[in-house]
Amino acid sequence: MRVTKLRTVVKTAIYRVWILLTSYIFLIIIGKSWGEAVVPALVLNGIYSLGYYSYDRIWQKIKWGIVKD
Repeated sequence: MRVTKLRTVVKTAIYRVWILLTSYIFLIIIGKSWGEAVVPALVLNGIYSLGYYSYDRIWQKIKWGIVKD
C-alpha cells in the first residue's frame, strides 16, 4: 500500500476547511465579532494545517495496523 503526497495534501486541505469553519463558528459563539474571528481562525488553521500534514506523513511511514489484502 502506498499513499501519495498529493492525497495527503488533499486530505489535509479538506479537513482544514472543516476545522476552519468550526473554529470560526466557535469564535462567534464565544462572543467575537465576525471581523474579530476571521484573522485568528485563518492564522491558527494555517499553522495547524502544516502540523496535520506532517503528522499524517509520519503515520504513513508507520506500518503498524496496515493489513494487505
